Amino acid sequence: MIKQSTISTLTMGIFFFIAVLLACSIEYMHVSIKDEQVAEQRRTEFKQLGIDLAKASDYLTEEARKYSVTRDAVHMYRYWEEINITRTRDNVIERLGELNSPDEELAFLAEAKKNSDLLVNTERHSMRLLLEAEHAAEQEMPPEVASYQLTAEEGRLSPEEKLAKAREIMFDDKYDADKRSIMEPIANFQTMMNQRLEAELTAARERTTKAAVLQIVLAVIIICAIALLIRILFIQVSSPINHYTENLKVFMLQNKSISLVPEGSQELRLLAQTFNELYNSFQEELVKRKQAEETMKAAKEEAEMANNAKSEFLAHMSHEIRTPLNTINGYQYLLANTQLGLKQSKYLQNLGKAAKDLLEIINEILDFSKIEARKLVLERIDFDLYELLQDLCGVMQVEAQRKKLAFDYEIKPDVPRYVKGDKTRIKQILLNLLSNGLKFTHTGGLHVLVELLSQQGRQVSLCFHVTDTGIGIPQNRMAQLFEVFTQGDASTTRKYGGTGLGLAICRKIVDLMGGEIHVESTVGKGSTFCVRLQLELANSIPAAVSEPETIKFEPVFTGKQVLLVEDNDINRQMTKEILTCLGFAADTAGSGFEAVKLAEMRYYDVILMDIRMPRMDGYEATRRIRADKGEQTPPIIALSADAVEGTAEKAKEAGMAGYLTKPLNPAKLLYMLKKILGMESIGDIIAPQPTEAGKCSELDLAIGLKRIGGKQAVYREILEQFVLHHRNDAESLAKLLADSQTEAARHLLHTIKGIAANIGADCLKTAAKEFGGVLQEQKQQAVSWQQKKFAAALASTIAAVEAFAATLDGEATLPSQAAENAENEKLSLELVVLLDSGDAEAKNFFEVHKQYFQALMPAEYAWLQHAIQTYSFDEAAGKIRELLPDFSKGSFR
Repeated sequence: MIKQSTISTLTMGIFFFIAVLLACSIEYMHVSIKDEQVAEQRRTEFKQLGIDLAKASDYLTEEARKYSVTRDAVHMYRYWEEINITRTRDNVIERLGELNSPDEELAFLAEAKKNSDLLVNTERHSMRLLLEAEHAAEQEMPPEVASYQLTAEEGRLSPEEKLAKAREIMFDDKYDADKRSIMEPIANFQTMMNQRLEAELTAARERTTKAAVLQIVLAVIIICAIALLIRILFIQVSSPINHYTENLKVFMLQNKSISLVPEGSQELRLLAQTFNELYNSFQEELVKRKQAEETMKAAKEEAEMANNAKSEFLAHMSHEIRTPLNTINGYQYLLANTQLGLKQSKYLQNLGKAAKDLLEIINEILDFSKIEARKLVLERIDFDLYELLQDLCGVMQVEAQRKKLAFDYEIKPDVPRYVKGDKTRIKQILLNLLSNGLKFTHTGGLHVLVELLSQQGRQVSLCFHVTDTGIGIPQNRMAQLFEVFTQGDASTTRKYGGTGLGLAICRKIVDLMGGEIHVESTVGKGSTFCVRLQLELANSIPAAVSEPETIKFEPVFTGKQVLLVEDNDINRQMTKEILTCLGFAADTAGSGFEAVKLAEMRYYDVILMDIRMPRMDGYEATRRIRADKGEQTPPIIALSADAVEGTAEKAKEAGMAGYLTKPLNPAKLLYMLKKILGMESIGDIIAPQPTEAGKCSELDLAIGLKRIGGKQAVYREILEQFVLHHRNDAESLAKLLADSQTEAARHLLHTIKGIAANIGADCLKTAAKEFGGVLQEQKQQAVSWQQKKFAAALASTIAAVEAFAATLDGEATLPSQAAENAENEKLSLELVVLLDSGDAEAKNFFEVHKQYFQALMPAEYAWLQHAIQTYSFDEAAGKIRELLPDFSKGSFR
């Protein structure tokens, strides 16, 4: 029985042996091939050197003989250039010495060089005779030639004789014999060299052949070693593993007879034995595990039933509470569009606030449910952090003033203004902390601080501190402060109220945003909540968005048919009233069956479908209408008081085009209808509802008279001319539009707008401006509505002009100073009342009448404006009392 370690050692030994053999054989083959290449290279080089030496000798002979025949000095200079500069003979001999040529070969070269030097001397002799024959001076001769001395006898020869002798020397038998004495040693050198190099090359090739044979032998040895290794692995490892695998393929825990037969290496045998032991223990544990699974399954089913019951309960309670809330909110919006007294408006406002507070409690419970179910999704949008804090703290400051508490906030200079994150949830966290601070603080005040902790690239870490001087939190309660339905102590709930969910939701939202929240508190001195959040820098500056608090309805959907499906009689009546105010021709259905029948008989532009109805719910009714109408199905908008997760997705799956929650928000309803019906080109169909002091008037005498210096006669004449020339402008506009003369209609509206502003006809000016804007932006769907609105404004203005023109006479001036003072005092009184009550409406009131206050108190206007904008209402009210002494006495004219 072989151990696995022995097999591993043997495997490593065989692979090491193979690696060594391969390395040696490769090195031997490499050396052999290199020797062969070197031998071939040496043979080629030696051969070339012999050829170069022979060519150099022939070249010298040729140039010397050419010079003797042609007497052209160029050949002589070429000759000596070869000997002195090119030096082919010397270079060849030097290179042969560098290549370690044998002495025998070098002896032949030495003999050839010796004979070559003697031949050079002969050629010097010939060149000296030629130059002497040409009477050349010695300084003009090459140094080697000039150093050669002729015999006395040769010196007495005539030039012709010298020429003849010079040629004779170069071409006689002796010269040829001397030439052969050079070439024969060179030939012998080449023969010996070729024999030697051929022998070296043959030996190198034999070594290469032996290396190849060795490679083959090593390959055979390696193959045998690998085969032996494979055989060992197969017998000791692979075969036993295959047997184990085959047995385990039919492995089942219920099969108690399965067992592995130990075989192979010691480790594999141990593995089989261990498996058999474990299998037996698993059999024993199987019964226990099945019992545990049954218990867990029952617990899981029970938990799922409880969770489903909770979800169903939340949905049911949401529906049951939101349904009456929908009625309350709907009638509140409808009442807000009627003529109400000041006290009635206040009652209505308080009613809306109570309904809003109740809705917030429901939303808190639903938020907590979403968080617990991990279905709360955070959005990531760019927003203005400074604006968020300013709006939030502005609202809280009003509440603080009502409790006579100080309130301020500070944003450190390095805090970025525009960031990316979940604006709504951040506002929810801060609003909860501030509301708690106001609730539990009776003296002192609140302070909000925002600071930058760190910044890495586009990631910023911000810390929000909310500090109050309230009742504080005991140390033994701080650990449970962020738990569900937990407050400081039991008496806190009785005294201050609340669900105990606010801080728990804050903690969970902060955790979802990857932040931290903690509190430091001292009983009787106050608390500081710190919220650390990770945000990103905004990609762009977000556009400002505002939602109107109070709305009015205009009949912008005139001619449109709507089917309202609602099982609650009060909700059905209220919603139908809203739709009628918007211009719809509304039919109603109290059940899903009735809705399906009405949809079959009539055409509707849009259907508002309640989801929770008895017998047939909104989903089923929608499916039947779509099955019956097919592609002609009108858009269906779901209405539901179920604000739980998944309702919107179910509505979409049923084929509904939109989803709205109850209580209905009229602003969202109008936006959804405008979007569904493709009427986005209509301008703002939700407009701010003006206060009594802010409503436009058909004719403002004070403004009109002021523009012409208070001359009533002139003003009357202007009014009469206006009536004479513009009474029929509505008909003229209709004709221009019918003839598609849009530019001419816009020009007429621009003229009317200017005249209306001059005579003080505010409503007409506004109607002309809005109508012109619609024509310029080519909002065809809004033309009819704006045309009717303009015609009504023109008619009311004409009536007002005719009524007022009859009462004007003489060259009187503007209305009396006493009347103007009374008006200013009345406006100032209303502002002081709003300031004293801490009503945020004071800001809007001041903005609407700022021209009066600027004229009344020009020196203090800037200070007063700043005080009101920063909610310093007490200081602002005191300043107005100082400027108007009558107020402090309580007497008003």
